Amino acid sequence: MMFGPIRTEAADEPRLVPDHPGAPATVSRARTMIVHASLVLFAVAILARAVQLQIVEHDTWLRVADRQHVDQQTVKPLRGAITDATGAVLVESREQVKLNIAPREIRDVRRKNAKRGDPLLKTRAVLRSGLRALSVPEAQIRKALDTNQKWVSLPKLYLPSDVERLVGLPGVHVERVRRRINSASDNLRGVLGAVDADDAPVGGIELELDLLLRGQDGSRALVKDPKAGYVESPELSNVDALPGHTVTLTVNQALQEIAESELRMALQRTGGTGGDVVILDPRDGAILALAGVRDGRPASTSTPMALAYEPGSVMKPFLVSRLFDMGKATPNEIIDTENGSAMLPGRKRALTDEHKAAQMPVRDVIRFSSNIGTAKLALRLTPREEFEAMRDFGFGSLTGVPYPAESKGSLPLPARWSGSTQTAVSIGYEVLATPLQIALAYAAIANGGELLQPALVKEVHDAQGATIYKHERRVVRRVLTAKTAREMRGMLASVVDSGTGTSAELATYDVAGKSGTARRSENGRYLEGKYNATFAGMFPAQAPQYVLVARIIDPKGTYYGGIVSGSLVNGILQAALATRNSALDRNALAEVAKAMPVPVAKPKSEKALALAARDSARRDSLLAPPPPKAEPAPAAARVVVALPITAQKVAARNDDEPREIRPVPSVFGLDVRQATRTLYAAGFQVSIARGSDVRTRPAAGTMLRVGSTVQLEMPRMESAK
Repeated sequence: MMFGPIRTEAADEPRLVPDHPGAPATVSRARTMIVHASLVLFAVAILARAVQLQIVEHDTWLRVADRQHVDQQTVKPLRGAITDATGAVLVESREQVKLNIAPREIRDVRRKNAKRGDPLLKTRAVLRSGLRALSVPEAQIRKALDTNQKWVSLPKLYLPSDVERLVGLPGVHVERVRRRINSASDNLRGVLGAVDADDAPVGGIELELDLLLRGQDGSRALVKDPKAGYVESPELSNVDALPGHTVTLTVNQALQEIAESELRMALQRTGGTGGDVVILDPRDGAILALAGVRDGRPASTSTPMALAYEPGSVMKPFLVSRLFDMGKATPNEIIDTENGSAMLPGRKRALTDEHKAAQMPVRDVIRFSSNIGTAKLALRLTPREEFEAMRDFGFGSLTGVPYPAESKGSLPLPARWSGSTQTAVSIGYEVLATPLQIALAYAAIANGGELLQPALVKEVHDAQGATIYKHERRVVRRVLTAKTAREMRGMLASVVDSGTGTSAELATYDVAGKSGTARRSENGRYLEGKYNATFAGMFPAQAPQYVLVARIIDPKGTYYGGIVSGSLVNGILQAALATRNSALDRNALAEVAKAMPVPVAKPKSEKALALAARDSARRDSLLAPPPPKAEPAPAAARVVVALPITAQKVAARNDDEPREIRPVPSVFGLDVRQATRTLYAAGFQVSIARGSDVRTRPAAGTMLRVGSTVQLEMPRMESAK
């Protein structure tokens, strides 16, 4: 049958239909080629995509897969510890453990390395024994083992080493907790700062040295397991967290405790509303103690560094010293002090002196704190020279101490001075200074004329114990010649010996210092009857090891700095001398001790000699060793000997006149400060050590000679509750 071309009305092109067996199949061939080409292109696309996924984007998709099957966790490091100069821990981070018990999950399990047929581990018995070892109350133990309970959380936190035998037992779930434990004294906490719940620093050393303290994060990879959740895999690499560095401060904790205690007692005694104490080593600028109280409570910030005030007459030695160096005054030059009242250029009111005199030498201007004499000397300088002198001593600028809230005080530029500013600045008004700035300026006089950068950090050690930083003495500038510094120390010693600072005097050593009493201002006005009483001292005067600045705010009754704050300095020095570890060089002190008159012993009765022999026989290793035998006394009624206060000797005496024997007082129930004061009051020296509780060695009731050393043990830090 034959077929010809067929046309339709809807089609413009003829449709080819084979009209015989050999007709060409043009349409079918084209379709086949299209299909083949499509298949090839599809295969190429698949291959290209595979290359893209497996080679080009391999790492990207591997990370995606890891995120689905592997949980990469950040491991936070333990924050570095902060210690005092002796290594006593002030702040440290501890990893502790919280135990949660699921009683219904408790079951007996096979022991580790057990053989077939060995009895199963009695989990309940092990858990009960372990909880008792942790001093968990029996009621909580019964609850933790009661299968009627689904979940029991023990309230306390434990050290990981204490719960090691319980970890891994069925039904025991461990929650690890990081705690920052601060055992520092109240005032020192304001210096140290704190951290929040996320271990982020908040103020103080914690903030300033955060890069050193925070350490480096680690990582831990956990693989998802269908049955056990996420588990650690030995095939995945973990990075250990690197603990933070340990920061050792220059602060001496024993001296810090003394400063805080004496400041509190001084405020109770004087009725002051607040006060500050700074103690530093003038030889290298190390800050040994910082204390501040406001409204009866330890200040939240370190006020000796953070709050500036008008200090008054403690500023007088600085300009007088500069005049000595410039050759514009001499210690013995006579100054007209106009019988205690004088109207000076630029002032609207007359200056007055408490110690009224027609005239006095410059050394007495300092000794008796003459406002008139100091102001007249200051007028020998130009405003620019006076400004530069005060600035050179460090006023009006930051000291460089690593404390974020430090105040630089205020020293106005000469262009902003009024007519009275030149004389006002010379006597400590119209200038604001922190106690730390004042202490550093006095340290320059104490060390021979060099202004030092203060040090609050003694050393920094990494996690392996290697020292990565060690404080070295750093001189900012020389502000005095050695000769002038020596002359000024002598003048300041006369202030304590027979001037306005006699309350700071010690019987055993010479103390140098200067008092300051200034009216307090608020909102640009001076307050009636409100004063800042300040005393700046050096101990000992000949070769100072301490510079102390003490300030009492608004004392009631007597408000003079030499009396109010001078007594505070005296109390600190006496307590420091009675404490072994108070950062004093005892050998150096023995060389500068005062010569003390000691009465010659009178002949004793046979009974007294027998008692002395008996007391001598009771002496044991805990008692202070006997002093060397005294030289035969001359015929005179008194003999003069040096008073060597060393680790072995407390007072010069004759062997036939032994010290009184007293019982060691009980310190049960007292805190460390109260215990220390109790031992001081009983006549004993105190050495502070770490222990399990507040107690003494030898024990309370032991008979010791007055002046012997009693070791006071401080409790170790308890686990955080």
